[in-house]
Amino acid sequence: MNARRSLSIVCLSIAALSLPHRAAAQGNSQNHGRAARPPATAPAAPVPVQPAGTGVRNFGAWLDDTSIVDPHTGWAGFSLGYWKSPLGHQIDMPSSDIGYGLSRSVQVGFTMPYYRSRFGTDAAAGLGDVYLNAKINLVDPTKNPQHAGVAVIPVVEILSGLPDGSNRWHWGAPVSAEILVGSARVYGAGGYFSRGAIFGSGAVEWTSARNYTVTGSLTRSYSLADDPLSDALGLNRHRLDASGSVSRAIAKSVAIYGGVARTLSRADANSTRISLNAGFVTFFNGPVQTPARRKRK
Repeated sequence: MNARRSLSIVCLSIAALSLPHRAAAQGNSQNHGRAARPPATAPAAPVPVQPAGTGVRNFGAWLDDTSIVDPHTGWAGFSLGYWKSPLGHQIDMPSSDIGYGLSRSVQVGFTMPYYRSRFGTDAAAGLGDVYLNAKINLVDPTKNPQHAGVAVIPVVEILSGLPDGSNRWHWGAPVSAEILVGSARVYGAGGYFSRGAIFGSGAVEWTSARNYTVTGSLTRSYSLADDPLSDALGLNRHRLDASGSVSRAIAKSVAIYGGVARTLSRADANSTRISLNAGFVTFFNGPVQTPARRKRK
């Protein structure tokens, strides 16, 4: 059987992972100097107290289908990405996404970007957040009359350069589901990230007769941790993002894609004003195969 991985999922996974997991705290500097002594008859000025907390929100999201590539086949994707927020921008170049099928129901993969960012006068570059994942297919949508599928996707996060010195290692537990409907399908995921976030995501995908695959998606994340400083800074607990992508095979085992995303919820330091990404994917030991050409048993 040919590889059954949908190309657009590679694009959407990268787009979802490129969304920032933290927002820089703003306006929380403290004055440690001494003010001039007031007249004896004047009441002492109250000392401002900064609210407790980190001044950041933790968000997490994941979007994937339930498909598994055939054993001993896989893919390697490479992309360029640009992300802009109210506070600055970041370029991911390159970002790599690699996956491999271990069995007919299990595949593994990882995503690793190299970033260059500028926020105000601060510039940085280096290895970004790394995500290791496995996908375990519980119900194959090509092997039941309802064309419905379910998979669990354990994720390990290795976060880079956290300013508050917190733990870099975290985990996530997404559960994915999908339904095939002719040349289209609907899929989504929901779950929990140990940084303190829950999320839900969904997508609609359609493949044309000329093998263009068009996908639109929404992801919503909610930060669980109480953080008075984040509240004082006006940082949202909720975040809603939208993305779209187009992909097409240009050779038997090579495809290209492009995508765009932005935040729809109220703008704050966490918001994505625009996110752009484009790249290519090469499939080894198997050709590119879109959902419309999958074998159904």
